[in-house]
Amino acid sequence: MKGKPLYPFAITAVLGIGLIIILSFYGLNQGGEMAGEDGAEEVQFETSYELGEHVYEQNCISCHGGDLSGVGGNPALNDLEGRMSPDDIATIISGGTDGGMPAFGQLSNDELDAVVEFLLEESE
Repeated sequence: MKGKPLYPFAITAVLGIGLIIILSFYGLNQGGEMAGEDGAEEVQFETSYELGEHVYEQNCISCHGGDLSGVGGNPALNDLEGRMSPDDIATIISGGTDGGMPAFGQLSNDELDAVVEFLLEESE
C-alpha cells in the first residue's frame, strides 16, 4: 500500500464526527417536542396522597427510605402519627432543620399539604 493509507481513516473519522453533530442537534429538537411545549412534563395525580407520594419519592426517599424507616442515621418518618402535628411537619419540611435537613420552601402549598398527608397516612 503505497500512497496515503491514512486518508480512508481520516475520511471515516470526519464523517463520523459530522454524523454525531447532526444527530445531536436532531435529538435536541426532538427532546423539546417529547417533553411538551415548555420543556416540562405535566403529571396528573388523582388524589392528594398520590401527589404526596410522588413528591416524597422525588425529594425525601434518599434520606428517609422507601419504607420511611430512615437511611444512614436520618430519622425515621414511620411513627409521626400522634407524635407531631401536621403544622409541625409542614414547618420542618418547608424550613429544614439545624440537624442537616435542607429546607424545601420551593414546594407549593398543595405539594406541602400532600406530603404531610402522605407521611401521616403512612405512619398509621
